[in-house]
Amino acid sequence: MRQLGIAAIAAVAIHGYGMPALALEPDPPQRLLSADEAVAIGVRSSLSATARNLSDGDKSDRSALAAFYVTRENKPMWLDGKALTAKAKALIDEIKRADDWGLDAADFDLPPTDLGADPGTDVLVDAETRISIAALKYARFARGGRIPDPRQMSSYLDRDPPILSPVKVLEGLTNTDDPGGYLVNLQPKHDGFEHLRKKLIELRQAEKTEQPVIMPATGPLLAPGKKHADVVILRQRLKAELPPAAADGTPADPEFYDETLETAVKAYQRENGMTTDGLVGRNTRASLNGGKRKIDEGLLIANMEEWRWMPEDLGRTYVWVNLPEYLVRVIKDGKLIHEERIIAGQTDKQTPVFSHELETVVLHPYWAVPESIKVKELLPSLARGSSLERRGLRLQYNGRDVDPLSVDWSRADIRAYNVYQPPGGGNVLGNVKFLFPNKHQVYMHDTPTKGLFSESTRTFSHGCMRVRNPMRLAEIVLEQDKGWSADKVQTLLAKGPNDNNIKLDSKIPVHVTYFTAWVDDAGELHSRPDMYQHEKRIRLALAGQWDRIPRHRDHLLPVPYVRPQIVATQGGGSSNALNDFFGNLFGGF
Repeated sequence: MRQLGIAAIAAVAIHGYGMPALALEPDPPQRLLSADEAVAIGVRSSLSATARNLSDGDKSDRSALAAFYVTRENKPMWLDGKALTAKAKALIDEIKRADDWGLDAADFDLPPTDLGADPGTDVLVDAETRISIAALKYARFARGGRIPDPRQMSSYLDRDPPILSPVKVLEGLTNTDDPGGYLVNLQPKHDGFEHLRKKLIELRQAEKTEQPVIMPATGPLLAPGKKHADVVILRQRLKAELPPAAADGTPADPEFYDETLETAVKAYQRENGMTTDGLVGRNTRASLNGGKRKIDEGLLIANMEEWRWMPEDLGRTYVWVNLPEYLVRVIKDGKLIHEERIIAGQTDKQTPVFSHELETVVLHPYWAVPESIKVKELLPSLARGSSLERRGLRLQYNGRDVDPLSVDWSRADIRAYNVYQPPGGGNVLGNVKFLFPNKHQVYMHDTPTKGLFSESTRTFSHGCMRVRNPMRLAEIVLEQDKGWSADKVQTLLAKGPNDNNIKLDSKIPVHVTYFTAWVDDAGELHSRPDMYQHEKRIRLALAGQWDRIPRHRDHLLPVPYVRPQIVATQGGGSSNALNDFFGNLFGGF
């Protein structure tokens, strides 16, 4: 039987052999592939080859790229005959500068810009493939794709990096005369990112040219007005200039701890979250030598990576919380208009990192006890016979108040009950709370426990953010949203708990962030301790050491119910149990 053409094969498939009406047509002449088509088809073939250990992002890139060459009618993107185009060479040069943007140039497999005098098809296919794959990977990494789902490190890191689809990136690359500039334009445009990037470049340059000044780890306490040889090293470390010579021409003593050096020491302590006393003891010496907060590339790159996760548009007016600083700020048109201290969640009850929108300011709020607190901390006290009334709490079931002493807590499931605290002078939320409804069930609020705001480390809450002067924050927010005066807000507060939910006309973005390093308006780099170990997680993830990342229980999982053990108490033990609960929860409220 002679060889069948394509049409004949199709006919046989439909009608079968032995059909007398089948007329066999001669095979059509085979069209020879052009050199460009051969390259593009070779690229598609190499992309479809099975590759091991590919990430989901890599697989998506390869699939989109193979399909993209079909839409281009098998035309290469980066070749002009048997040489790379000028655009391809410029793109390669830009990707090689990835280190300047906090990425790792070694992550991108690039071909040489000179392919030789007469490269074969295999060389051309290899070059075209590598450039396209590298460009897609760069675009993904610029938008946070090295850690595409931060929740894999911790459920408290609720961020979605704004990664572009590979199809969109390919369209952008082919529709521009400057593909390298297109890729760079995908990097975060926030000032915070750019300031850290410049510090990264400065740090690398300094490491090449400067020898670090090391303070002696041990020695006497250096204080203003004192004299010691270590003062000379301290002055060099902080780059504090000697005062001018005295009127009689006597030069200043470099070993004397003068006011100029004191100012430099206090500035350093303030920038690094230390007690600003100007005294240089063991802790300050260790900090000056790096200590636990050594300023290195890893610190800067980890914080730059977090900027890649942020929304591109933060909002014209927005609320900004930075947990390691324990501060809340209000920003309008890029300018700071308000700043205040906050208290954040305990290390095992963390404040989550996420963005949402402020919708409501509530004056004289009710406090609904969260399920986790009801089960883990309140139920054991109730099971021992504690009363809720002493702390102003009430119990409801199906909307009706219930006496907790009438409930058999050895059998009842407290999750079916509503425990709340009505407004009042002792309410744990104070006079105001700020609602931005979210799956984490956290918000900002007042607190009657003001003493904790004087602490330098303020991880005391169960996840919500307590604000030191929340009424001023309410005044700022309502002024920006409604144009209300501070007097009007205070008048509403004085009226009591009726009609206390104030809906905003326009929702205000709220960004709860976790930056352990940042640069201020004066160009000074600041850092804070990694209180929740998120920076450590990011460093390990970027290094590919996912198995070493410290993990904990997903805080969004349902709270498991554990039947309480009823223990007989004597004397005032039952009430003390609830007092202990409130003491632990609110710092001695």
